Amino acid sequence: DTEKKKRYDSLSVELDTLRCLLVDASLQLAEDPELRDCYDAETVEQLSEADRLSDPKLQPLLMRERELVGQYEALPETLSVEQNGRNWTGDEILSDPTLSDADFATLYERYMTLFNAEAGRIFLELIDVRNAIAGSLGFDSFADYMYACYDRDYTPADAGTLAETVRQSFVPLLSDMRRDFYAAAVKLFGAVFEQDSTMPRIRETVVSLVPEFAEPWDYMLAHGMYSLGDDPVRMPGSFTTYFASYGAPFLFSAWTNGFDVPPAVIHEFGHFAAYYLNGAALREGNVLDLAEIDSQGLELMTVLRYDTIYGDLSEDAADVQLFYALYALIDGCLEDEFQQFAYKQDALTVERLNAEYGRLSAAYGLDLFGIDARSWTQIPHTFQSPFYYISYATSMSAALELYLLSSTKPDEAVRIYRTILMRPKHAEFRETLLKAGLGDPFDADRMRKTAVELERLRQNGRNEGANGTESGR
Repeated sequence: DTEKKKRYDSLSVELDTLRCLLVDASLQLAEDPELRDCYDAETVEQLSEADRLSDPKLQPLLMRERELVGQYEALPETLSVEQNGRNWTGDEILSDPTLSDADFATLYERYMTLFNAEAGRIFLELIDVRNAIAGSLGFDSFADYMYACYDRDYTPADAGTLAETVRQSFVPLLSDMRRDFYAAAVKLFGAVFEQDSTMPRIRETVVSLVPEFAEPWDYMLAHGMYSLGDDPVRMPGSFTTYFASYGAPFLFSAWTNGFDVPPAVIHEFGHFAAYYLNGAALREGNVLDLAEIDSQGLELMTVLRYDTIYGDLSEDAADVQLFYALYALIDGCLEDEFQQFAYKQDALTVERLNAEYGRLSAAYGLDLFGIDARSWTQIPHTFQSPFYYISYATSMSAALELYLLSSTKPDEAVRIYRTILMRPKHAEFRETLLKAGLGDPFDADRMRKTAVELERLRQNGRNEGANGTESGR
């Protein structure tokens, strides 16, 4: 409903303005000599940072930003191409089984060309608006501003260092895994994992790894704090949220009976368990990069216990999951590098954006998997949550370390995972990793070592499998 969407956006901006006023008032109260004892240093620091990142005068710019994001979100429903007197949306093109291969190819190419042009036009204006927001608040770049909004303890330059290491050490590894990935995916494609029989096996797998996860899992089921299903009107994908009124987390996931469902549920349950066991700290300050270790770390450590879930297909499921993990690491770096490019350029055009994304796709080896020069317009994060994507890479680097450690010292891996999960409020990403016993993702030597160990473990699994012995995965 267009009018309701406009009203929602307007109310959201008004709420942002009220937050600014509340922060200003709180800082003034904190400076009052009679009230100073009511505000500890950490609270004042958090208020000061919030004040640095906001200004009521930005309301018109924020409103325009929301309008543009809304235009992007509406494209799948409003954009269409005409053929033989009929208008086709993207969803209709993809879902109509009566289209011949030739008609599908023609329609889809025309639609993607139009979508790229329209989304690109929106993005160009978003760049201008967002750069104006960052400049008004005194930031040198929009990237610096967004990194501060995400409360990161690393910089866009640090992300560039990680990206360079990933290109050198992990891109070749992903390319080498491509054949195994496709072969495994073919075997898994027709496998059926029904909810009633698979959920108990997921519980067994998770609890065998982290015994204290039995309580949040059983609580989730006993109190209905989850929603799983395959209704056609259901949103695809998965997420976990927190219901403050219940004081409890809630897990949502589509259940298609496909082989990719168990890892998705395990991923979200990592978030669920973190909120259940450490909600008081996480609600006050949950750094995105650490939050994704809660999920990705659990997801990868359970790969070594896939026999319980996948049986004879456990090797294939492991191959697929590790491929996805490396893909997330690489794609996280690509998207961040692309956005850093976009927000720095003058006289930018959609054609330049396409050319740069195509260049980066080839540099990161993702052109081998169908990622072309126009694919950036298909990523909602680029429009809705700018500079979010690098957190998938930084957190995955830690999750991959946990996976490697699980193969040799599983108890130590679980100890480190618990330490990260039970972090104090406002914990910082790099400091938390180092204290727990993991490496710094921005340490190039450490990351190169991780890549080497992943390849070694993969080759050992292949060789042992060929010799008819247990692979240990």
